[in-house]
Amino acid sequence: MRRLTPPACALAVLVCAPAAALASDPPTGGAAAPGPGAVSYGQPVAKEPRRPARPVAKRFTVAPATLVAGSPATFTFRVDGRMPKVRVRIVLTRTGAAKRVAVLRLGYRRTRRLHRHVWTPTAGALAPGDYAVTLQAFDAKGRALRRTARASGRAPLAITVPPPPAPPPAAGVFPVRGPYDLGGADARFGAGRPGHIHQGQDITAAQGTPVVAPVAGTAWFIDVQKGGAGHYVVLRAADGVDYVFMHLVKGSITVAEGGRLAAGQAFAQVGSTGASSGPHLHFEIWPDGWYSSKASKPIDPLPQLHAWAAAGG
Repeated sequence: MRRLTPPACALAVLVCAPAAALASDPPTGGAAAPGPGAVSYGQPVAKEPRRPARPVAKRFTVAPATLVAGSPATFTFRVDGRMPKVRVRIVLTRTGAAKRVAVLRLGYRRTRRLHRHVWTPTAGALAPGDYAVTLQAFDAKGRALRRTARASGRAPLAITVPPPPAPPPAAGVFPVRGPYDLGGADARFGAGRPGHIHQGQDITAAQGTPVVAPVAGTAWFIDVQKGGAGHYVVLRAADGVDYVFMHLVKGSITVAEGGRLAAGQAFAQVGSTGASSGPHLHFEIWPDGWYSSKASKPIDPLPQLHAWAAAGG
């Protein structure tokens, strides 16, 4: 085996040494690539926004701003801060006064979230007028809400009296509960009768069909007229109008004079007592009371009967 001479060996070392040095030294012209969690040279450092030490009301509204007594109000709020939760309450005071008139304790609510609370004051709880509504929040250390011009946590609220209810529309119930027939011309108001004219509308129905009060009222008069109306009832409504029911089945009247009847309440049966040729209800309407004076007269009840029937009463 041929041995290298010392000069040749030294040359071999000089040739190999630079390659080893290049492999271990960092590359020229730049810094080493950043590892996990490191920041590259010259790059901005992202900082987490600083949260306020005390709670801050980022949003607080009341809707509607004018509340009709007995209607619901919706409070919308958001509280920010370093703490995860705050204890929240909403306080109402009369404008210009310090005394609290209502305190709504909402318990602990998470920060940095939008919350809504719906509240309906009970009838008479708040008098009509102007109120100041204040959001209050406390963190675990008892620090209260920090108020600023843009985040005061306060809102106005006006309470108004509800308008008076509209008068109920004219309503009633058809006086016969069951199949019926309004007949022809002879059954109408004003039809000729021996010695007089017909003062009501005949409603033909089967014997024993229930007769009901078309409106609420009082049994003003109950009697029997063998040669005419048979067993009959006069019902007086609260507005003074009288409704008359004739030819009722004997013994079917279940109300006494002075007794109250609700609209739709059955109190007798269709019959054929008195001067009658068959089972039917003779029905009359007297706007000023049944024979209450010489000027008192009945009116044609057919339009009212049609209205009650159309309403499904």
